[in-house]
Amino acid sequence: MTPRAAMREVLLRLGLLGLARRVQSRFAPILSPYAMEFPPFGHEIQGAAFASGDYARYASLALAIRRIEEEGIPGAFAEVGVYRGATSRFLIRCAPGRELYLFDTFEGFPRADREPVNPGDERFQDTSEERVRRALGDAANVVIRKGRFPETAAGLENVRFGFVLLDLDLYQPTLAGLRFFYPRMSPGGYLFVHDFNSPESDKACRRAVSEFMTDKPEKFVELPDVWGSVVMRRIG
Repeated sequence: MTPRAAMREVLLRLGLLGLARRVQSRFAPILSPYAMEFPPFGHEIQGAAFASGDYARYASLALAIRRIEEEGIPGAFAEVGVYRGATSRFLIRCAPGRELYLFDTFEGFPRADREPVNPGDERFQDTSEERVRRALGDAANVVIRKGRFPETAAGLENVRFGFVLLDLDLYQPTLAGLRFFYPRMSPGGYLFVHDFNSPESDKACRRAVSEFMTDKPEKFVELPDVWGSVVMRRIG
C-alpha cells in the first residue's frame, strides 16, 4: 500500500476523508489566484498540489518560501525524509538559488527507530538516491546525505538554515531533527513538521513536537493539509 493510500484508509476510518477533501476544495479557489500572482510559486503550487491532492500543504510551503526570499532571511534549506523527491523538486524550483540538503536512508525506516506499536513498519523502501537525483534533474545546489539521521548531519554543525521540513513519521528521528535544526535556524526561518496530526505510530510526530517545544518561546501553528503539518518561525 502506498503512503497516500494508507493515509486515505486512516482518514476513512476516522471519518475525516470528506472533511479533508472539503478543505482542499475550499483552499484551491482562494489560494490559486493569489499564488499565481507571484511566479514561480503559482505554477509550482498548481503542479505539485494537484498531483499530490494536497493543495494546502504545497501552498503553505510556497508562501513560506516566498516570505523567506522577500525578507532576505539567510540560510540553506533542508528536507529530512525525502522518499522519491517530489517535495524536494518542489522546493528547489521555488528557491533555485538556495542550497538544499536532503536527508534520507533511501531504504525505509531503520529498525532501531521504528515505533514499538509497529516494529514491522517497512514503508518507503521503494526509492533510491539515484531516483531522487533523476527527479531533481540538473539542480547543482543539492546535497544528498544518505543514511540514518542525525548521523548524516555530521559536519553541518556550523551551517545556518532558513527553511527546514521534517517528514520523518517517527518519534525519535523527529525529535533528533528538532534538536539539530532548531538552534541552527536563522531568525525568521521556517520549520515545518509533517504528520503532526496523523494518528499513525501512536501520534509519533505530535509527541516529539510537544515534548521539544515545552520550553521554547515559539508556538507551532497547525495547518489544514491532508497529512496534518505544523509550522513555526524562529524568533531569534
